[in-house]
Amino acid sequence: MRKPIFKKFSFIVLSVILCAFSVHAQESPKYGIVTDEDRLVTVQQTEYFNNLSRELFEKAGVRLYAILVDDIGKADASTAATQFTSRWNPDGNEYAVILVALKQRKKAVLAGGGAETYLQKSELEKIQQERMIPAFRKENYGQGITATAYGIAQAIAQKKGFSLDTGESDIPEEPSMTVRGWIFIIVVFGLLVIIGRKGRRFGFFDNMKKLLSVSEIEKSPWPGIFKNVFGDNLVSAFISEKCLMEGFDALASPWTINFILRDNSPEETTKLRAYEKQARRDNLEFGHFYSLAEITGAPENAHDLLDNSIEN
Repeated sequence: MRKPIFKKFSFIVLSVILCAFSVHAQESPKYGIVTDEDRLVTVQQTEYFNNLSRELFEKAGVRLYAILVDDIGKADASTAATQFTSRWNPDGNEYAVILVALKQRKKAVLAGGGAETYLQKSELEKIQQERMIPAFRKENYGQGITATAYGIAQAIAQKKGFSLDTGESDIPEEPSMTVRGWIFIIVVFGLLVIIGRKGRRFGFFDNMKKLLSVSEIEKSPWPGIFKNVFGDNLVSAFISEKCLMEGFDALASPWTINFILRDNSPEETTKLRAYEKQARRDNLEFGHFYSLAEITGAPENAHDLLDNSIEN
């Protein structure tokens, strides 16, 4: 029996990816969009990103990179992003990096070189959920990447005590839809109307309703529904901390909502059963129902959806 040539296939795959990627990238880029293989970002958006990165480096010594590739194979997005950046940052400067792999639909937003001490994973995840994912859902990749970059730069500026000259209002908009694009949308929409129930059966319309960011949940009817269902018995409704950690993807997993009730008896908790189907369509699931006797405060990383507090 022939012995396999490569025993550590995954390592070789990642090494090949890194070698192939180095052909496209600059030798030692200081910051900015290092590569954009699928041209996700327009010329104007690239200029904005690079200007923002330059300002961040000059004022704070923090490097901001964007790595936009078509294919990373089976490599983990976070590992690939770290490998790429370590080659360009031999002096160990603080950095933040955005990696998007279009084919695998993978993304990673990381901080390193010391920046991770004040740019927590939960904060970077929140920036993604509020800025990147809503734009990506509309396939506005350039908008999502530049908006995410600004969110990171703004967080760094606040932590280090300086203001940005590059404003959020300066982010270039996505190119307007062409006539051909509108015709395509009209035709596709017409087909969806015709298939009607088939579209619902395959989950297309349900996916369109999904809530994909914390801000979307806060602006949705759900906080009001929780108040109406439980009334004065409701102390707090909050997003589980596991949904705010690095790696959570709202496109693949629902948001878990936990509750603190003054009375968490089965008679009270079952009041939400009537809303379970609607919650699934909106990308929510109901988790734990705590009582005041069981918990003195929401978990540290949880995100409260209501104005209520335990002290009330």
